[in-house]
Amino acid sequence: MGSIPTPGTAFMNFKLPKWLLFCLIAFVLYGVSLWGDFVFDDRGIVDHYSVLSDPFNVKQIFSLPYWNEEVGLYRPITLLSYGVNFLFLGTSPVGFHFVNILLYGFIAYFLYKLLKTLHADETYALLAATIFIFLPIHSEVAANVTGRSELLALFFSLLFLIELVKEKINLWKLGAFLFLSIAAKETGIAALPIALVIVFIKEKSSYENIRLLLHKYLYPTLSVLTATLSYFSLRLLVLGQDYFIGIETSIVENPIIKAGWQERIPTALSTLSMYVRKIFVPQNLCSDYSFNQIPVLSNFLNVGSIAGIIIFIAAIISILYFIKRDPRVSLGSAFFLFAYLPISNIFFPIGTIAGERLMFYPSVGLAIISSVICIKIYNYLISKKEIYAKISFWIFVAIIIFYSFVSIQRSIDWLSEKRLFVSAGQCAPNSVLSLSNLGTVYYFEGKYDDAEKILLQSVNIYNGYSKGLNNLGLVYWKMGKLDKAKNYYRQSLLARFPYPGAIENMSLLYLSQNDLKNARRWLNVFYPNEKQAIDTYLKQYTK
Repeated sequence: MGSIPTPGTAFMNFKLPKWLLFCLIAFVLYGVSLWGDFVFDDRGIVDHYSVLSDPFNVKQIFSLPYWNEEVGLYRPITLLSYGVNFLFLGTSPVGFHFVNILLYGFIAYFLYKLLKTLHADETYALLAATIFIFLPIHSEVAANVTGRSELLALFFSLLFLIELVKEKINLWKLGAFLFLSIAAKETGIAALPIALVIVFIKEKSSYENIRLLLHKYLYPTLSVLTATLSYFSLRLLVLGQDYFIGIETSIVENPIIKAGWQERIPTALSTLSMYVRKIFVPQNLCSDYSFNQIPVLSNFLNVGSIAGIIIFIAAIISILYFIKRDPRVSLGSAFFLFAYLPISNIFFPIGTIAGERLMFYPSVGLAIISSVICIKIYNYLISKKEIYAKISFWIFVAIIIFYSFVSIQRSIDWLSEKRLFVSAGQCAPNSVLSLSNLGTVYYFEGKYDDAEKILLQSVNIYNGYSKGLNNLGLVYWKMGKLDKAKNYYRQSLLARFPYPGAIENMSLLYLSQNDLKNARRWLNVFYPNEKQAIDTYLKQYTK
């Protein structure tokens, strides 16, 4: 290939170990997040400090849902990792961000190691890992503390797959890594069908003899089944039958939660095409896609759904078509498809309609396929004329530099809730959640007129978001419009998913008017069996 480095081999000239190199890149891209606070969903970590601060109490952590039963999530390994953070790095968010960045770097390294072991191609492996680590859509996972579950699921999945491709498999490690992956986040289950594709790739000379193949992988299969059954048994025990598979969420988080397949599938496929576009063209990256930012579609006759169908079918076909012709593409398609299915909303609704963090695991597949395409283009151009190859190389470098700037800028958005909410208000101007959160920014700044305007926009889009209604009540209280404040607190408490803070706000408002009777009445409605606690609570405000 002459004197021109291929895109992936640009890093080969460095003498640093590959793991250290990828970690340094991760810190360059997301090191600014070390100055970040706990924001948005991170509050769950702070709220559960009393439990997470004792990671040695493993039994208690493994008996907890994530964060409550209704959301239908069971992620004990993620909770345990927070506890270990508290133990060794203290309560500061710096330690949590540090671990996230470190995990991100090692994920890129283990991806490189897996691909190099499987395909014995240094350039391809290095290029795929390089493309992966620079994708700006990962900013939500790397810069946000609660991206930890995504990081751990992929981290342990890669360790599981690396163990699988070894000549001598350690059955204990194999099962443990798979369990840790699924118990970090449910999408870790994608490692199972990916593993099947890897076995076919690895055993390409012998998979015609199914009996020999089954004999060779009998014990690894038993190890995998044991790990999987262990997780789902614990999940059933902790969440119970009602939330073992089912979830409870409002249409604010997922507008298609109650939709029929005629609406859910075309909307999900359109969202898929949006994901793929934003992975490669990181324009208008956003922390929020909830109601009403993504329109609910009623048919497939739209560009987004059609593009989604093409992408979905292409992924299925390429797994089968390239399994012998180019196993690298087959593997990439498997990573993409099988990691996407659990978060797709196609077969069953999940807790949200969309989120950039959800594409963290599937993006591995697109990075793998992209690396194959880049190498093929490069080899074709250099066979024609060296100058064309040089141009293609520097175009790749320019894209990487551009991706880097976008990633750094996005990580800055996650430094504080104010930055995040302002950013979300700009990129998701039709979202009830973003408008409500932006209203709180103005509220805490004392800009009550601006807060009222933004929060009324949110309510006009959807008047059933209880936290937004509560926020509007707070604004009217500060503005001295007490009847309006009471009205919105009341609406918040009567919503499908009432915001608990509205109970205290309502009672405090009545107490501010020396109306002890109504303060007690509202508390009794929501806490009918807590008479003594209510008396104690009211006494501290009536002394």
